Amino acid sequence: MSIARENRIVNTLLVTCILAGFACFAFILLPEKLNSGNYTAGPKEPENPKGLASLIAMKPKKEKSRTPPDQGNVVKFTPEPEILFPSAQNPIETEPVVPDVAGGPGAAVEDDLFKRQQPFAKDPAPDITEEKTTSVQTNSSEMIGMKDDLEELMAGLEKNVVRHKKSRLALGIPSLLSVSKKDPQKDWIYSPASLEIDVAFWRDIYAKYHTDQVVLHHPKYLDIVYDVVELSDITRDPRLTDREKDYQKEKRIEEKRKNIENILEKLAEGGTARSLTDEEWQLKKLFDGVKENDPFKKALEVHGIRGQRGQRDKFIEGLKYSGKYLGEIEAVYEQHGLPVELTRIIFVESMFNLKAKSHVGASGVWQFMPATGKLYLRINDLVDERNDPILATHASAKLLRHNYNELKTWPLAINAYNAGRGRMQQAVKMLGTRDISIIVKNFEHGSYRFASRNFFPEFLAALEVAEHHERYFGPINFEQPLKYEVVKSPYHISLPDVLRIASIDIEKFEELNPAFTYKVLNGKIQIPSGFSIRIPEGRGELFMLAAARSPKSKKGAIYHVVERGETLATIANTYGIKPDSLRRANSGIHRQPSQGQKLVIPFD
Repeated sequence: MSIARENRIVNTLLVTCILAGFACFAFILLPEKLNSGNYTAGPKEPENPKGLASLIAMKPKKEKSRTPPDQGNVVKFTPEPEILFPSAQNPIETEPVVPDVAGGPGAAVEDDLFKRQQPFAKDPAPDITEEKTTSVQTNSSEMIGMKDDLEELMAGLEKNVVRHKKSRLALGIPSLLSVSKKDPQKDWIYSPASLEIDVAFWRDIYAKYHTDQVVLHHPKYLDIVYDVVELSDITRDPRLTDREKDYQKEKRIEEKRKNIENILEKLAEGGTARSLTDEEWQLKKLFDGVKENDPFKKALEVHGIRGQRGQRDKFIEGLKYSGKYLGEIEAVYEQHGLPVELTRIIFVESMFNLKAKSHVGASGVWQFMPATGKLYLRINDLVDERNDPILATHASAKLLRHNYNELKTWPLAINAYNAGRGRMQQAVKMLGTRDISIIVKNFEHGSYRFASRNFFPEFLAALEVAEHHERYFGPINFEQPLKYEVVKSPYHISLPDVLRIASIDIEKFEELNPAFTYKVLNGKIQIPSGFSIRIPEGRGELFMLAAARSPKSKKGAIYHVVERGETLATIANTYGIKPDSLRRANSGIHRQPSQGQKLVIPFD
């Protein structure tokens, strides 16, 4: 190898080393140097982000530009620990056309299990995403701005703190049922001798059997209980999914029912005493008091076998939960001049489950059907007042009062709540009596079936268990009555936006305002100005300021597109205004506007 060639190789290696050194410097040392200096690739993020207090401390502006963030210490709003539920608004003043029937068979006590009805339909959760909100504490000048806002909004802030009363059950006031001598003015609250067997059956359903026990019984002779199917072991089995548990429960109930059918079939064929097993003999003896021909054949082919789920655990929960609003419900009935004992119908209808829905469309704690509810309450895209326990209580009181005025006795009025006033009038005319026990036992009609026939005995049983709850369940820890504020915003508001700014939990709001529909809760429909809204106690002013600062809040008129069948009266009722105001705002409008017509909804 020549010297010249060796020199070229050495020079090449040196150049390569130098280039490698520069590369190391560029990729390792230079970025570190840049990071240590004041170099940025874009605008620097502010140290303190804008929060809730900065939004509500500033006056609303007409332009859409955003104001700069406030300075101060960042703090977080925390939701209140207690859960609050719905309560009273002003009672309905006008007496509507009185309907014939209120509820269906009731969501608390379901119909025949073999029909696989769903007594407690669960509503879908509203499409609302909650966000954590931070706020910035304000300085003195900002507080002056907040005070200006408050003065401007006070016209729309109805400073009304509502506190519900405690119920007679929670206060431990003795019931007339506890008095040894019957009150002749309320003799209807005591079980007639001819219905005592029926009342005793429902008393056991409410106080003895729980929801994991299914009573298989004769639907006409309620003292004939074939078997009690125990399902708690399936419920507690951690290896099974909910669907698998339902399947296993249905399978077990069906096996028990089929076994009873086989025994009845054998007895109907005239099996001798010697040929009967102990189980078959015990079932045969259940019919000793039945005075009809071919009782086993009729039990098999005519009456069938009915399954009734126990209600003990639900009754206990209903009693606890009733503490929130039963006292107010009792006060409403006293205001309407009705016996407070009638309020125990709720235990039959819904067991104080605010989400109770029956398979026939009845809704709310009083289980109003849609057609009946519309005659007393507002049911539209904005609200369904059947779901408000207090508003629905006013409606139920008016219905029961009308039933009583027409039927002359409280037992018939109570039965009419389920069966219909016209049906009970028909029963009185056909049988020539107003004696509820004779009607329950002897009135025959295609629509007067098990649920209607048993409604009054169920009521008497529920009244007995509720009034003597300690005897059946021991001490009950009733929940505290509701407390909340009522506000009226001067803005049409988008609820999710306002709740987010005010940091009010959507679930607590929904519990206080159960009449609002999911279209309101998810912001598809705005709450009109001047609408009564219930807010957790101590949060009313914050809600009003949040309504003022929400970019979606509006003032002035809004518009309504007429749907089929709507009238000026129904549209006005939807928005809580008078039909005359709607007529003045829409010149030349007819009482029956055309479908698709766009109307101005005026708000002062």
